[in-house]
Amino acid sequence: MRRLVKFNAAFLLNPRSPLWLQRMGLNLLGGHGVLPKNIGIEKSKLAGMQAWWFHFQKQQSKQVILYFHGGGYSIGSPKSHRDLCAYLANYAEVSLLSVAYRLAPEHPFPAAQEDAMAAYQALLTQGYEASDICLAGDSAGGGLALGLAIKLLQQHAAQPACLFLISPLVNAQRMNSSYITQYDVDPVISHRWSQQMANNYLQDSAELRQQACLSDHDLTGLAPLLIHVGTDEVLLDDSVQLKQRATQADVAVKLLVYPELWHVFHFSASIFAAARKALQQAGQYIQTQFK
Repeated sequence: MRRLVKFNAAFLLNPRSPLWLQRMGLNLLGGHGVLPKNIGIEKSKLAGMQAWWFHFQKQQSKQVILYFHGGGYSIGSPKSHRDLCAYLANYAEVSLLSVAYRLAPEHPFPAAQEDAMAAYQALLTQGYEASDICLAGDSAGGGLALGLAIKLLQQHAAQPACLFLISPLVNAQRMNSSYITQYDVDPVISHRWSQQMANNYLQDSAELRQQACLSDHDLTGLAPLLIHVGTDEVLLDDSVQLKQRATQADVAVKLLVYPELWHVFHFSASIFAAARKALQQAGQYIQTQFK
């Protein structure tokens, strides 16, 4: 599986590949797996965005996971993360909503953050309470979920039931040591590609990097938090740092570190048993928080 991931990433997650090819390729990789029989997909619009609902038992539930896909803010979609979202909805036994927020470089920072808030507000308008919503996401999408929860804190608004973050991008200034030490072992993220994604979204601006850096915020009052990360990935220290900051702020936080696994290994749930096991653990956590 590692060899397959490394081969695909070397071809697609590469600055020499045009963005249209990266986007199309990621959709092909994640958009055609065999899904759990309990899951039905409904495609619609939410706050002007394309939205995919993944319904457990093919019925909309009273609780919902609002999921933000990864892809460096420049690639990815509900289709690319179809496998991951379907299995997470199945194991959590609730509906999951994945939205196609605007992508960079066409829509740089803070467009994705604005869309994340718009999706959340749209769910509240539909009748969901904050306690009915779990915010979740992987990589850049994990950063969006965390950034949304922090924004709600700053607005003195109710927190969601919980957060589930997979290898979240937290330190936009890229100053953690794993950004230096882990490129040789991470089969997904290369240094040049990560620079391309950061520049697309933050326009190579030190000021924007500071604004987008979530590791600097006070997390006091944040919803309960589950973080997944692999040992063999560039964003390892982002998760460790986030866990430390959450603990210091008396946030209920659980960090699961998976030995010898890579960035968002959950992506290929239909063909990778380790991904299914991790998503099952997350699903059980989300069920517990909703209860």
